[in-house]
Amino acid sequence: MQEPLIKKAASHWDETVTAEDSGLILHYWESPLLRELVDANWQRRTGAANSAELIRSRSGRQSFGLGISIGCGSAEDEISLIEQGVVDRLIVCDISQEQLDRAEACATSRGIDPGRLIRRTYADQNEPLPEKVDLFYWRQSLHHMLDTERTLLWCRDNLSDDGAIYCNDACPPDYMQWDDRVLDFVELFRSSLPRQYLRDPLHPTEFLPNRPKLPNVDHWMAIDPTECASSSAIIPAIQRNAPNVDIAFLGGCIYALAMDDIINNFRSEESLPLLKSAMLFDRLMSMAGMNQFFACVINNRDFI
Repeated sequence: MQEPLIKKAASHWDETVTAEDSGLILHYWESPLLRELVDANWQRRTGAANSAELIRSRSGRQSFGLGISIGCGSAEDEISLIEQGVVDRLIVCDISQEQLDRAEACATSRGIDPGRLIRRTYADQNEPLPEKVDLFYWRQSLHHMLDTERTLLWCRDNLSDDGAIYCNDACPPDYMQWDDRVLDFVELFRSSLPRQYLRDPLHPTEFLPNRPKLPNVDHWMAIDPTECASSSAIIPAIQRNAPNVDIAFLGGCIYALAMDDIINNFRSEESLPLLKSAMLFDRLMSMAGMNQFFACVINNRDFI
């Protein structure tokens, strides 16, 4: 059953990364103004400047031998781990051949010895890896696993004795089917915005509703059946299997969910006060337990 789903997802990502750039800002990470605020929030919540610093501080290790990133995409962050001396060798694994091509090109452009990068298209989680891994690196990819708790336990079983699992990932409801509590707050925030900020970027004469219309499960099954297929299980799985791990909850219900379809309207410096208000609203929702993103480091010794 999994193979057709994975093939569909691979096709989706091959098409996505080669699509022509529309020039529109359609996601929070594409907005320089909002991304700077989100990055500052990440640093405040984790107490680290970047992933390398968080991994080192939470693991107590300065360097690791073999690392692996599953769903690595173009792997810019992962290649930085090699540059910073966090890992010596790195397995880059992605179902998209186009993404792996980009990862290799990125490594070459930055002078990384090709022998330090190992390319794989698939990691069979029914089988052990050929050798123990010192660092699993999950960057917005764990939530694409079809059984996230099983994946975390597979990582545990393939870790070296003093290895670690880094997660900077998403933890929304499965297939992002947010409940009315979250959507009520999202609607409250969007209704507070001046009307021009709700302009539809794809149809500039039209305006988007205060309460966003979410794609249903059938939509995701048709586009990418791995998208948040088991994302709601990630946090409970960590808390059950490694209960002492410090999880930094990063919010996201405003800066990602509420802003995703309208962020193109916040391009000028004049919109910065509204973006700062959005981050404050987001932080309050996060404190109330409504989060789309999280970060943590799970050491092998943390598992019970």
